[in-house]
Amino acid sequence: MIHPSCMAEGRLADILADYARRKRIFLLSEVLAEADRKNTIPETAAALWPQFTALDLVTERVPGDLRLWQKAPSAPRIITPDERIRLEAFFGDPELPSWISDAILDYIQIKTGKAWDDPGVLQKVQRAIVSQKDEYWKEGQKKRISYKKGYSVLGYLAYQALVYILQAEHILFELALAGLLKKSMRILDLGTGPGIVPLAIVDFLGRIGGCTADIYSVEQSEEFIEAFRFLAGTKVPGGDSITIHPPLQSDLSTVPPYDLPPSLDLIVFQNVLNEMTGLTVPEKGGLVRECAKALSSDGSIILVEPADMVNSMDLRRVAHNAAGEGLFIHAPCRFLWGTRCNPEQCWSFVKKPPIRQTSLMEMLSRGDEGFRYRNTDIKYSYSLLRKGPPPPIRGLPLSPRRYARLSMLERHINRKINVAAVVMSGNLGDRRTYVYRICDGTTKRPVYAVLLAYHRSIENKELLSLPYGSIATFTSVLVRFNPKYKAYNLLVTRDSRVGLLSMENAGGHARGRRSKGKKG
Repeated sequence: MIHPSCMAEGRLADILADYARRKRIFLLSEVLAEADRKNTIPETAAALWPQFTALDLVTERVPGDLRLWQKAPSAPRIITPDERIRLEAFFGDPELPSWISDAILDYIQIKTGKAWDDPGVLQKVQRAIVSQKDEYWKEGQKKRISYKKGYSVLGYLAYQALVYILQAEHILFELALAGLLKKSMRILDLGTGPGIVPLAIVDFLGRIGGCTADIYSVEQSEEFIEAFRFLAGTKVPGGDSITIHPPLQSDLSTVPPYDLPPSLDLIVFQNVLNEMTGLTVPEKGGLVRECAKALSSDGSIILVEPADMVNSMDLRRVAHNAAGEGLFIHAPCRFLWGTRCNPEQCWSFVKKPPIRQTSLMEMLSRGDEGFRYRNTDIKYSYSLLRKGPPPPIRGLPLSPRRYARLSMLERHINRKINVAAVVMSGNLGDRRTYVYRICDGTTKRPVYAVLLAYHRSIENKELLSLPYGSIATFTSVLVRFNPKYKAYNLLVTRDSRVGLLSMENAGGHARGRRSKGKKG
């Protein structure tokens, strides 16, 4: 027997769908009135929240009610070749925009009542930076990062903010190149801090132009929200084309889903999941899945964490736990053989060109221990998830008669084989020995492509310039096992060829030339 409450909720959903088809704009109270229901507006919104996104509806709270209207369709914002050249030049030598760095200095002066370069202010900011760094590197439940005090936020703005803002802009650039940014966007930043991702969005969209955006966010810390309001209230580029909505103050682990805006094009978790030490990996994955219910059918979720081994590996585990129930991993992981990999030992990260120091960082880093307050490296791990499965990839499926699975490397030790894999790191070695982490979605052990400098050739030098997350083919590479690290090394020699996967080199019949080789 169907419970009466389910029947009533079904009638509400049917009326909501009918209104969405017939009316350009309407109130939730109208739906309640037609259904002859006495529920409150919050109760009804909670019950119908998944339907808002399913029907591509946008909501706005008004006194005592909820206004709804159809989300307008939007085309992708395609980056032109000239724009790409200009943006790559910026990201090759990035600098925090002056309108953001100046706003941070203004906030420090307003918050402290003193000049930003006052020696006493700088000393307290230094102490806050050291305290955060000491706490940050603790693992699991021992980590207790707090942003409840004013100088904790000032330390974050002085040390972390410029890296995280430009890191977010790198990610937006990659999304744009992949055709995943729209001309009109609804974006949610979860764990926004002092507005890091919103500021990055404003700056990046200002660089490319031709876009509008509604930016929503959630943050728990009152001190962060105070800084957010000041920085977001700064005169920013973009004018009326970008709206930064006031942040919702809430704990991400307990925020009611229906408090989140529906029909989103992009959801961002940047450097927040690692700080939720009270949740297990499956619980974090469940949180991501729950938030994905607010994602439009063609929207994206980005998970971003620091590049250190613990946080990077945890990110992969969270992404794998989140995937399922209509949510799919798109990048950087590609499952070339249609099988899910084991993320337990997956340490993979992106490295970008270093950032120019701000004037604040230069002042903080003067002296014998200045390195403690200097933070210019951009290294991060990320995962891109979407509601639909990844589109077909040119060159797949692979031919098992030409390529060996990385899970089968044990059978090929000391032999030369062909493989195809995703490049999952930049150079982990040096200029004498180039080392790249690779994965095809089948291996349980780490696998590295290794090229000694004296083995560089026209046929294999492309390895040094392959983009992170790209699919590469490796022809005639020698398999070795490193017992110390329990990892496989694929030695790229002068006889090897390396290049991007294409339809032409994906077929064929020969597994690759085998050599007898010497044992050991």
